Amino acid sequence: MKEKLQKISAVTFVGIFCILIFTITASKQNNFRPKQNYTYEFDKELHGKANVIDGDSLKVDDGLEIKEVRLFGIDAPEYSQTCFDKSDKEYNCGKNSQKFLVDLIDKKQITCFYSQKDVYNRFLAKCEIDKISINQEIIRNGMALIYNFNQSDEIMRELEKSARISKIGIWQGKFQKPKDYRKSHPHK
Repeated sequence: MKEKLQKISAVTFVGIFCILIFTITASKQNNFRPKQNYTYEFDKELHGKANVIDGDSLKVDDGLEIKEVRLFGIDAPEYSQTCFDKSDKEYNCGKNSQKFLVDLIDKKQITCFYSQKDVYNRFLAKCEIDKISINQEIIRNGMALIYNFNQSDEIMRELEKSARISKIGIWQGKFQKPKDYRKSHPHK
């Protein structure tokens, strides 16, 4: 009887172990995400005068060097991109997004916090003007989408949700996601 219990215990242990291994493996396969080379600690700073490139990119002139910055976590319409307003009328949402950023920060002193550069050698940064988050203001006003929802924080998700519900900026009508627009217009 004792031997039979030991065999049952051993078989049960092996069974539980196999189920555990299977569950872990399946979980990893279902949640597979490619390795990213980014660690987002935003522990380095750069300061200077902003010069807007488009709705999510700018240059920062610190007086010695001009550094190109890509605003982290947002994806604004491309400069030549069009969207549709609430009346289904086409408008240039890319220019609107750029103009919003120009009105907010162009030629003004800003501070950016970054960890590293992206594949285009731009600083991936969260930037501020007078302690106001530029990244958040763009999302709050519906001038961009969250770039990667999994890397976004709760504040950004709530700001995007509010803009979408309020139908402001690009949320007022139909639009193509900027990343999809770039894929379909590779030379723009």
